[in-house]
Amino acid sequence: MSHSGAASSSLPLDRTHEQPVVVASRIVHKFFEPIILLVALTEAVQNLAAPQPLEPEIDVRNPKQLFCAFVNKLGNVCSKEKGANCVTSFVVLQDEKDPDMVHFIFAMNRQTDVQLQSTAAYVSTLLRKVGQAPDGRENQRDARRSLLYHILRFNRPRVSFYLRELREKAASCLEKCEAERTDDNELVAEELKVLLDSPSAGSKLEDSEADYIRNCETTIQQLIRVEEFSIVGEIIEDRALEDRISGFKSRECWAELLHVIRRILAYQQSVQFFLSAKEMWPNLFENFTVDFISSSREVERPFRRKSLSAEGIVGRMTRKEKEMAIFKEFVRKLQDFDLDDRIKREYSRDTFKPFVHAEVLLLNWISNQGEILPSRFFNDWMYIGSSKPTCKLCEYYFQEHKSNVERRASHGNLYANWRVPDVFPYQGDAAIDARQIMLDRVLQRVRKEAFAVVRRKAFPGIKDNDSNTFSDRMTLLEIRSLHSSNADVDDLASIMGEVDIS
Repeated sequence: MSHSGAASSSLPLDRTHEQPVVVASRIVHKFFEPIILLVALTEAVQNLAAPQPLEPEIDVRNPKQLFCAFVNKLGNVCSKEKGANCVTSFVVLQDEKDPDMVHFIFAMNRQTDVQLQSTAAYVSTLLRKVGQAPDGRENQRDARRSLLYHILRFNRPRVSFYLRELREKAASCLEKCEAERTDDNELVAEELKVLLDSPSAGSKLEDSEADYIRNCETTIQQLIRVEEFSIVGEIIEDRALEDRISGFKSRECWAELLHVIRRILAYQQSVQFFLSAKEMWPNLFENFTVDFISSSREVERPFRRKSLSAEGIVGRMTRKEKEMAIFKEFVRKLQDFDLDDRIKREYSRDTFKPFVHAEVLLLNWISNQGEILPSRFFNDWMYIGSSKPTCKLCEYYFQEHKSNVERRASHGNLYANWRVPDVFPYQGDAAIDARQIMLDRVLQRVRKEAFAVVRRKAFPGIKDNDSNTFSDRMTLLEIRSLHSSNADVDDLASIMGEVDIS
């Protein structure tokens, strides 16, 4: 079958010339006050909080797990810049009339339509390249090479950041190794020195693309050797896990080093996820379209002076006198942690301009198109994937939406920069009412958690790296099948060395 995938339109699917229906300022403040308070509470006591549990490993022999990982990885290779702006979510829908046609639809946190168009073109080419790959891993060397470099070129801003970060974290860990001479430290130090002795050219955006590609080539080869073929990888992972001791926020270099190692290797591993998905569902890559939803508008920072006091916020969160008294007493004790100052800082951040997160944009758009049924989704799998684990408020939104659409597991982090989707006049009063119901439901969940924190004197998990160090990894068996001998490193080297970087 011919590969007819294309970026279907240069315009967003949700394009409208209408202005959204404004939410009353009273409702806005009522919504954001408890969120800001909970963010400040979490920050004030983050050193007492337990780390979030790790995401489970992916078994690529399980079809649904493979599909969900594929969709997540597709989002990941679109997030070309570090930070929240490029967080990307995907859904794969089945064409209503043609059973052989699928529709890839994505949303990103904060991107212009021009940037979204560029990403759509990149994704179309990526999916087409996957579809054109020959069957059988032994025949896919050229395809893997082409896919990896297509991904690395598009993601250069983010990958360049990781290359620089790798050197910084490796230097910090080397310093720790040299401060205490042990057999393990000497082994690790030797590998870290190899990383640091490699040329750094290509890690800056102003460097030539040829230098960038060579840096990626050298680094990926070195990291595969460290992770898969030496005891050093096990030592680094053990130390990274020790850094996550319950009750203490990680401040050591090992977890950060492992995180950046896994981020860099994720691009190479994504290629194998894509090819595994192609082997399982070749039709996904044969007859498809790629479309996008507009990123949401930023709204002005919600602010009023009476929102700057924790005690005042608590007084507006409940009418139950006993509950209020307990909470206010706890808040007074937390003034030793500068709670009110933390609230003021959150409200005064220049970046505090709430927006609709990508996965919520997609769920809202799907809902606006009609009843959410399994038959609308590829293979009946109602799943929205994302480049990062779902945040706490997105998780609440999905739960309260009650549509049973699955999403990537939440990392539990709470962000004040979050809001519900816009409603437009053409959608009518029912949509306005539904938005208010959702606001109330999410607000109730936030208040409930805040009060639970106080009653238990236990705190939400700490904010660590959003993109989980251990997330979306193949099972150990599958990893070893990818990197089972030194010949595989040589194979990767030859793949990367043959690529045309002109």
